Amino acid sequence: MKITKSLLKQIIKEELESTIFEADEGEEIMAAITDVPKAAEGIAAKVRAEIETLAEPSGLDPLVLSQAVAALLTAG
Repeated sequence: MKITKSLLKQIIKEELESTIFEADEGEEIMAAITDVPKAAEGIAAKVRAEIETLAEPSGLDPLVLSQAVAALLTAG
């Protein structure tokens, strides 16, 4: 099969578009990965505040209550 100049241009164009698309997806994935620690910090702050709120009326030390919560979460 003989490849014409126009067919070669079309193949190159499609490969270039595919490569650019894959690079864009990689950037989106890296941005999402970068956001994970920020989201985890936000969740941790909310959990910490909730534990402190729950510990206050019971007289429990918030640290003891947070350790109990951590044990429950990791018990699987």
